[in-house]
Amino acid sequence: MIDVYDAEALIKIYRMLRKRCEALDRFIENHAYYFSTSSEELGSLDVCNNIIDLMTRKNQLINLKLIIDRAISTLSENDKKILYIKMNYTISMAEICGIFNLKERTAFRRIEKAFENLSLALNSSKYINKLEKIIDSEDWITNIRREVKDRRMSYRTSPLMA
Repeated sequence: MIDVYDAEALIKIYRMLRKRCEALDRFIENHAYYFSTSSEELGSLDVCNNIIDLMTRKNQLINLKLIIDRAISTLSENDKKILYIKMNYTISMAEICGIFNLKERTAFRRIEKAFENLSLALNSSKYINKLEKIIDSEDWITNIRREVKDRRMSYRTSPLMA
């Protein structure tokens, strides 16, 4: 099940997907070039299997992007705007307040609500099982999920929140 922490992590991950896919493309190309069928280190079958594995991984990342896109498309315009800004820019809360002409607490609640709504949209998607499988298969995604959750949990347990 995707919670609010996961929704925030997925928006952070979304920002990285294009670069990850491009890196996989370069790696596939280099792998094919350097370990061609004349290579003595790897046989042609091993090279083909490695390339297929890398292409499968890239396909999963593309599917992840499409699943997130589809979930976002079901959200309200305000939620879409906030998530778009969070996906494409690394800006401060003060800048977000300026863009939406909101006080900081209101902006925080609106961002939190957008993450909640994204979480609901993803959980009600027919692709939820595929999404969870993709997330679980990528260590870097698991690490980002953990970082987001740890950061947000530390806010809740900080002395300032008591």
